[in-house]
Amino acid sequence: MGEGSLAKPAGNIAAESGAGGSYMFADLAELDEIIARWINVRDGVQTDGDKLFQAQQLIVPPAQDFMSRLQPLAMNNSLDKALEHNAAMAAYADGYVQKLQAARAQYAAEDEESVERTRRVDGG
Repeated sequence: MGEGSLAKPAGNIAAESGAGGSYMFADLAELDEIIARWINVRDGVQTDGDKLFQAQQLIVPPAQDFMSRLQPLAMNNSLDKALEHNAAMAAYADGYVQKLQAARAQYAAEDEESVERTRRVDGG
């Protein structure tokens, strides 16, 4: 992933915190950019999960003695926890994408409504 933070520098913030944890975005283009970045995060987390699962399928004991047979069990337990964490992160990112997309749809509808009101006031 390593693409850096999803937060913009303070001088470039497009969203302003509102009451109750809500945010207001400056424009739809900025919101589209944020949605695209979160989709990339979500997809990257899901790809990482696929790699963890594939790695887990490759684990075999290095030898047939008792201690060597325990090694894959320990590794699988560790990867199980990593997969659980990965699934939780993917679910969070996906939920956030869905919320952003819903907010975008609402903003777009409100923008269109504002344009129509302005046309009526201007007589157009």
